Amino acid sequence: MRPFGLGPCAALFVAAALLFALAAVATEAQELMRFVGTVQWVGGTRMQVMTDSGASVAIDLMQADQSSYQGLRTGDAVVVDGYLSADRRRVVARDLWRDSGRGYWTQSP
Repeated sequence: MRPFGLGPCAALFVAAALLFALAAVATEAQELMRFVGTVQWVGGTRMQVMTDSGASVAIDLMQADQSSYQGLRTGDAVVVDGYLSADRRRVVARDLWRDSGRGYWTQSP
């Protein structure tokens, strides 16, 4: 007798649907983090930021809008909002702001 009266194909479909739903929940459950600091270096889609507390943080810029980090230079003050990567080695930036020099933060150059 089959549990719940499901055939092998239906059971496989239900299991795949559950895994897909759990993966979607896990992705949405990632905790958003904020870092305030200074650009140490930026190249391509990677950046290193020295936080105001003295920690050096690797930033992945693949998810951030390119215009928000285009033109950044060493020493620029930035705020990075993102989440910890799956391998826990870097922060995947979602939003990035730079100090405008006029007392407010901006996302465009």
